[in-house]
Amino acid sequence: MPSATRIQYELSSEGFLDRLLTDDLILRYVKDDYEFSRLYTEFYDTEDWLLTNKGYSLDATPELAIPVCHLAKGFVWSKELPGLFRGDTWTAPFEGPETMAASLGERGAPMEFLELAQSRTLVKHFVINQSNQSTTLYLPDRTRICMAFENLLITAGSLEERRFVLSMDLLFGEENQLINYCQQIRERFDLPPVIHSRQQRALHLIRSAE
Repeated sequence: MPSATRIQYELSSEGFLDRLLTDDLILRYVKDDYEFSRLYTEFYDTEDWLLTNKGYSLDATPELAIPVCHLAKGFVWSKELPGLFRGDTWTAPFEGPETMAASLGERGAPMEFLELAQSRTLVKHFVINQSNQSTTLYLPDRTRICMAFENLLITAGSLEERRFVLSMDLLFGEENQLINYCQQIRERFDLPPVIHSRQQRALHLIRSAE
């Protein structure tokens, strides 16, 4: 059961990347070339969004060479440490929504999730087409952070929302190092933290059109 610790910030536009990429606060810790990737992700929940309400995120990436599904359990902090996500994750082969719960259960997914998912129909509520530009930051004390610039297009039926996000995932080291560094980034660029999950953003998008 791997754990995940990340902090995310909203970017006003894709053009804001040029300002970030040329700033010494980031440049001094970059050693590797940037990697570019694209990802199509489907997000599932019960019809009434019960998994989201319980703090779960369930998605699948069917277009990978080996399709997988992901389950995460956790919450985004909104007050003491805005934008910080702490949670646990599980990954399993994806063969369709009907088998996701059982497949994740074989890999240790929580019983609470299994009871919720197996007693209800899982529905694909929205999808995200995403392009990433990422690299590793080599901070002092052997702290390693995956820094990714995410260009996200959230699609729910005929509704769409474009977002640009700076994502900082702790790969190795102490959480305080991640928090302290991200606070410097936030103050330098005046970035608002991401305090809502992708499911919550999609749900807001859907409800705003009703």
